[in-house]
Amino acid sequence: MILCSIIDRYIISELIFPFIFGVLAFAGIFVAADLVYLARVAVSVGASFFTALDLAMMKFPQILVYALPMATLMGVLLALGKLSQNSEFIAIQACGQGFWRTIRPVIVFGLCITLFGLFVNDVMAPAAIIRYEMLFNQMVRQKPLPKIKHNVLLEDYEAGKLKTLIYASEFDPDTNTFSNVSYFTFIEGKPESTTQANKMIWSDEAWYLEEGKTTFHNDVSSTEMTFQKSIQPVAIKYQPQDVKVIQKSPNQMGIRELKRKINLLQQQGEKVKKLLIEYHQKISVPFASLIFALLGAALAVSSPRGGSARGFGLSIAIVFIYYLLLTLSSVLGEGGHLPPCLAAWTQNIIIGFWSLFLAIKRGR
Repeated sequence: MILCSIIDRYIISELIFPFIFGVLAFAGIFVAADLVYLARVAVSVGASFFTALDLAMMKFPQILVYALPMATLMGVLLALGKLSQNSEFIAIQACGQGFWRTIRPVIVFGLCITLFGLFVNDVMAPAAIIRYEMLFNQMVRQKPLPKIKHNVLLEDYEAGKLKTLIYASEFDPDTNTFSNVSYFTFIEGKPESTTQANKMIWSDEAWYLEEGKTTFHNDVSSTEMTFQKSIQPVAIKYQPQDVKVIQKSPNQMGIRELKRKINLLQQQGEKVKKLLIEYHQKISVPFASLIFALLGAALAVSSPRGGSARGFGLSIAIVFIYYLLLTLSSVLGEGGHLPPCLAAWTQNIIIGFWSLFLAIKRGR
């Protein structure tokens, strides 16, 4: 048991440095490319180079999500390739350790990187992107990014038919206030009432219209009701956080937030195929770290004569194939040729089966 613990620690220690090198190498390439672009923009608008550097670093969490699987594959290929080349795997197997037991710390490492990637995609990257867009707008336009959202439309359906419709010219997320509101209600698809109000505010866990009038419709005539100095309750299911989520772009949202937006838009009858693909990709891309850990272990142990140059080149080739498959499956998914879930996971399924096949073959 002590021997196993020593072997695990030894393999992990050999894996850490090439993994970190892979993260810095892959992420550094993309950050450097962004920095060149941002530096040119900064010079054109008279901003400092440090502002461009700050912006480039804010893109790092989003880049890190894609760099982690690449670095995992490179780290495993380089580390285990070195052990295999030095015949250390033969020595480990001479101690009675089989292939699957030997690569167990590699699989655990890949699982840990996968979980970390999910955390980055769900928490760190969205917050950094929001901050990036605010600072970039401030640098280019010399003023903060406006928080007030314009032309907000909220729909509520029941049994496939429109129940309520709200249009507001503005929404202030800080005060949870809509301005210049038009509120429509329907029964069996027919207009029931129309309300025009100056504001709609969130108070006591409900929405209330302020200063306006309501017109009730029927087959014979219409009746008006004015509420200039009073408030009128509104029966809609949306809460302030729902409105904020709907207004965000997918890269500004974490996994759970994006899922909530998809559910809200589906209830409005909107097409969410592209959003569903992006939602599943927020999970599938970090999960590639676990698949690459298994693939790297199988390839490294199967080719004991491969050196560092071979491991580096092989990792680049596999990563290229992976992201080519990711792009192609996404296009097929958006075109309706693949279900959204399959479009986001196709590359993982293909590379995963290949990894499992090689690992089982090597473990016999």
